[in-house]
Amino acid sequence: MRIFIYGVPGVGKTYFSKSLGRELNLSVVEADKIKKKLRKDKSKEEFPFLYLGTCSAFNEFGRLDEENAIKGLLSVRNALKEEVSREVLNKDNFILEGAFLDPKTLNEYGRTILLICNDEKLHKKYFYRHREKLLDFKGEEFKAARIIQEYLIKEALELSVEIIDNTTIK
Repeated sequence: MRIFIYGVPGVGKTYFSKSLGRELNLSVVEADKIKKKLRKDKSKEEFPFLYLGTCSAFNEFGRLDEENAIKGLLSVRNALKEEVSREVLNKDNFILEGAFLDPKTLNEYGRTILLICNDEKLHKKYFYRHREKLLDFKGEEFKAARIIQEYLIKEALELSVEIIDNTTIK
C-alpha cells in the first residue's frame, strides 16, 4: 500500500499523514527529506528549485500572479520528479507527504490524496504558525498558496484524485 498526500503548506499534511500512518500502521516519509538529499553537491544558483518552496518559487519568474505561482510550483515539481519516482519505486507500504508531489505521476503507484483547507482564515493561521522564520511581510507566500491550492483542486478533479478538506488542522 502506498499513499501520497499533497497540498499547499499549512493545510495539515504532516499531522494528517502521521495520524493516518498510525491508524494504518504505515511509516510516513516527508518529501522534503528527498529534497534535502538532492541538494547535496548542488548549488542554489545552478538548481534554484531544489532550494525554493512551492509558494516562493514564483519569485524566479517575476511578481506574484497566477501564472508565475503555477510556473513556480511546476518548476519545483519538475526538479524533484525523477527522485520522487525513484524513491516511490523502491518502497512499499508507506505514506509520502509533500507540497510538491505530482499526482499525475503518483496516481499509477498508489492512492493519491489532495489535502486542502477551504477555510482561508484557518489556513492562514496554520500557514504562519509553523513558519515563524518566514519573512513574508507582504503575505505573498500565503497568497501564492491560495492560488496554488485552486490550481491543485482543478488538477485533482481532472485526474480523479481524492480531495479532503481538512478542517481539523493541528
